[in-house]
Amino acid sequence: MAQSNVNMSKLKRSFQMLAAKIPQRTICEQLHMGRGVLNRYKTLADSQGLSYGVIGRMSDGEIESFLQLSKPTAAPSSQRQVLDGLLPEYVSDLSHNRYLTIQALHESYKKEHPDGYGYTQFKKSIREYQYSHNLSFHNTYIPGEEMQIDFAGDALWLTDPKTGELTKVVVLVCILPYSGLGFAKAMYNASMENFFGGISDAFSYFGGTTRIAKSDNMKQWVKKYDRYEPAFNDAAVEWAAYYDTTLQTCRVRTPRDKGPVEGLVQKTYNAVYALLHDEVFYNLPSMNARIYELMDGFNEKPSRTTGRSRRDIFEAEEQPTLGKLPMTPYRFRYRKEVKLSGTYHVMVDKHNYSVPYQYVGQKVSVLWDLDTVEVYSGSSRIAIHQRRQGSGYSTLDEHMPDKHLAYKHGQGYNAAYFLEEAALVGSNTTAAVQSILNRTKHVEQSYKSCQGVLSLKRKY
Repeated sequence: MAQSNVNMSKLKRSFQMLAAKIPQRTICEQLHMGRGVLNRYKTLADSQGLSYGVIGRMSDGEIESFLQLSKPTAAPSSQRQVLDGLLPEYVSDLSHNRYLTIQALHESYKKEHPDGYGYTQFKKSIREYQYSHNLSFHNTYIPGEEMQIDFAGDALWLTDPKTGELTKVVVLVCILPYSGLGFAKAMYNASMENFFGGISDAFSYFGGTTRIAKSDNMKQWVKKYDRYEPAFNDAAVEWAAYYDTTLQTCRVRTPRDKGPVEGLVQKTYNAVYALLHDEVFYNLPSMNARIYELMDGFNEKPSRTTGRSRRDIFEAEEQPTLGKLPMTPYRFRYRKEVKLSGTYHVMVDKHNYSVPYQYVGQKVSVLWDLDTVEVYSGSSRIAIHQRRQGSGYSTLDEHMPDKHLAYKHGQGYNAAYFLEEAALVGSNTTAAVQSILNRTKHVEQSYKSCQGVLSLKRKY
């Protein structure tokens, strides 16, 4: 191999770091790699339309094939250029239509390009493209059988409208491999609540459930990997039960197990990322609205060879086979058990939420998701709040003791209240409070002084 002196693991690591947008200077310093060497392989990847993240996940054999592409070749002929431009669509059609053959594709190709390649060279080009782009040409898919799930390796960015500061967001990609119908959604991060919310949104977008949901061995999915029987985490099992689907993982170092979704990630870069490059988004909803618009266009674009779009195939052949959606989408919820303190509030991510004070000293269950915080005593819900970000307090009046409620509302304190409290102490205290109430022009200004006098009864 021309580049036999290249360390495979170092090369893969360099592309993983490029995918993470780490500066090239830092990559070269950490990996002890020359800047020219890194640029050469980066240029090779760009010329082949391969994302850095995909190369970073290749096996050593696939990396070796990738390096072979760097050997000097003659300038491509016009025939080569035409076929190269058609290969992505041809390969996609083959993977989505189990009845389509390479021979039928070649016949269609020759009708449009009579001076094009013969069948042998055409078939060789198809196979080389499938291998170099890590796509399987042996897998066949059944309508409604599975949904494949992955995260795009490249991030998108939100802009703070005031400071211009950029915030990184991740993109979840899901596909129905039979029809090729795709879904993409940007999320603040890949946390459990965002991940399960995202794949639930994918089922909602498709309008039904598949019999299998397949992903790699991501931590949101798998608790412990085993080649034959992986242990899925509790949240994944709960989600699968909610949608009546079966969980599957891809085999380690076998990315062809989810070739369609890997291919969709690359197509998402072309259909979405390329068009968003010069657009600025200040919030996630506006970004996702644009992503959904672009993905709809991608799903509805007709194939040159068949004249049918992914949406056409889905609606005619796959949609009728999908399972029925539950009445409401699945909500991933965190849970903890706490003993309610005297503040009668529970804390979730530094924010405090009130609970009826009558439950102080008792054990309660706190459940929360992206939108709500709920508190249960046994099986009875005793409090519900809208989820808030950042520190602070969310306190409902009905959760407060009468005296705390009176303190919260200034109208709860009046002269009669303080005189009644003073009378419980004694006549001298009543006289003192009456004197305080009389000495200010606005009686409300004397309330704190009255509180101070009455607080002395706890000391004496």
